[in-house]
Amino acid sequence: MGSIESAYMSISLYATRHWGDLTWFPIWFHGMPFFRLYQPGLHLTVAALATLAHWPIPRAYHFLTALAYALAPVTLFTLCSGAQISKLSGFLTAIIYSLFTPLSFLVPAIHADAGAYLNDRRLQILIHYGEGPHFAALAMLPFAILLLHWAVSERRVFAMPLATLALAAVVITNWPGSMGLSMAVIAYLLSRAGPRPQVQWGSFISICLGAYLLVSPWIPPSTVLFVERNAQQSDHTRLGIGQVFSWLAVLLICLLLHGLFRALRVDPWTLFFAYFLTLSGAVTLGHIFRNLSLLPQPQRFEPEMAMALAGVIGVSAASGFKLLGSRPLRWVAIGGFATLCVIQLRADMLWARRQIREIDVTQTIEYRMAKAFERLGGTNRVFAPGNVSLWMNMFTEVPQVAGCCDQSVPTFEDRIGMFVIYSGLNAGAQDASISTLWLQAYGANAVGVTGKRSSEPFQPFVNPGKFNGILRQLWRDGDDVIYAVPQRSTSLAHVVNRSDVIPRTPINGLDIEPLEPYVRAIESPEYSPAQFEWINNGEARITTKCSAGQLLSVQISDDSGWHARANESERPISADGLGMMVIDPQCTGDCTVDLSWEPTPEIRSMHVAQIGVLLLLIIVAIKRGTIARWRGLGATS
Repeated sequence: MGSIESAYMSISLYATRHWGDLTWFPIWFHGMPFFRLYQPGLHLTVAALATLAHWPIPRAYHFLTALAYALAPVTLFTLCSGAQISKLSGFLTAIIYSLFTPLSFLVPAIHADAGAYLNDRRLQILIHYGEGPHFAALAMLPFAILLLHWAVSERRVFAMPLATLALAAVVITNWPGSMGLSMAVIAYLLSRAGPRPQVQWGSFISICLGAYLLVSPWIPPSTVLFVERNAQQSDHTRLGIGQVFSWLAVLLICLLLHGLFRALRVDPWTLFFAYFLTLSGAVTLGHIFRNLSLLPQPQRFEPEMAMALAGVIGVSAASGFKLLGSRPLRWVAIGGFATLCVIQLRADMLWARRQIREIDVTQTIEYRMAKAFERLGGTNRVFAPGNVSLWMNMFTEVPQVAGCCDQSVPTFEDRIGMFVIYSGLNAGAQDASISTLWLQAYGANAVGVTGKRSSEPFQPFVNPGKFNGILRQLWRDGDDVIYAVPQRSTSLAHVVNRSDVIPRTPINGLDIEPLEPYVRAIESPEYSPAQFEWINNGEARITTKCSAGQLLSVQISDDSGWHARANESERPISADGLGMMVIDPQCTGDCTVDLSWEPTPEIRSMHVAQIGVLLLLIIVAIKRGTIARWRGLGATS
């Protein structure tokens, strides 16, 4: 239950319930565009499979992620075989990546986390850390490199459009997987560097650009910058002098290896795996041994390093096997390796049976509290704690103040608010009142707390009893409690004066000065109530009465795609200090404001580019197919 896969399944479940309306996603972090939530490749595939096969979402998700887990060694073998390295190298690489965890023997921290040398680390990462999208991208990575090789080095007929599609498929699936692909592509280019160019650069640039444009409507440039910012905020990674010099050192190591390997006449594919290992190992081991973050969340690139290491060991072992001249020695080597494989396979199977068990999810705190929120508040926004938040929307569509995932947190202020609510750091006796103020500002109608004796795994509240006797208790189950947050109205829209709008970003969680006038205003009976109604995911209507000069505060993320209309005229929208919408309705008396989210000019231009690339790929495929047929006819005649 502690795996992040719950959030991924929630996205897929949401898609199955809202096909055709995947515009605005209103249930996490006061809303965001659906495309910014997460790369949709795996999630929409899960949703499509569940819809077509009439499967529950968990079954479809686990089927596809298990398939990715199983296919990664197969695609590694395909890379080695299709690149004409040797079938023995491919076989050994695939078996090592499938069964063994060499990093457990080389890195004490990895062995300690895995629990034993023979435990299946890949399966642990998949099920305990919920890296399903990452594994889906990794399963496609070797195939993408093979197609890229066929396109830019061997210039095969259909390889260019297929390589474009393969690279796009990885990028649309997962960010760490996309960074892993970038490392693999760099490693491939380095392995082909030399006095005589082996790569057709025009084709390479066209493939990379085409791959991005194919998926650009889901990850436009603004989203790339948005995710890059969030990735740095998630673990405080900053590109500074230390990182620059570290990457220069990694590049220098690659150049030294390149000179050495060229002098020894090492083949390019051995170079590829060596460079891939150098790049991924620098990120992974630099974090483990030196606490160095060459990339955000560097611990997540261990699977890439394991894949590269399997390639190095597999290719080297195949070369060593060929050096065994006598047949008896070869049979001894084969028998010894086969014995190791049998021992490891048995250990993997026993460990997997201990890890993968059936449970009754309705007995978990995640389910019970989610359903309690639904019964108590219907569709009103709530603050769900820790793992309850990650599982909440597998069981209900109750919107949350928080949610998933790190890459899609709308503003840094959301991180500040969650931090002070959970930690109460330096708040002292004002802990409960400060947290309540933040909850009111974000439109939460209830807050859940898991105590020290809770079965919820994260127990994020440092002081879980801080609301006792201060907020009204709505539900209790042992050490787990739901409290009511004082709110005059459950509406997400409020009439306020200009002076009430949150004027600036709070410096930290204790800086509540900009929040206090706003919360007093939305709680004051002197202001007219405003009714907020969702028409669909991308449209809403607000009805109220306004005095001249009054504004509408809407507790939904401000985004350039939102448009407000009153009396058939566009009305200006701005953002307050928490990044939520403020509308100037320019109304006096009865006022109706229609909100609609529409694709921005950036998104529309990305759709045009996407269609252009698709047409170009079709033309290239037809043209190259025609040329191939002509060549075949010429050879026949």
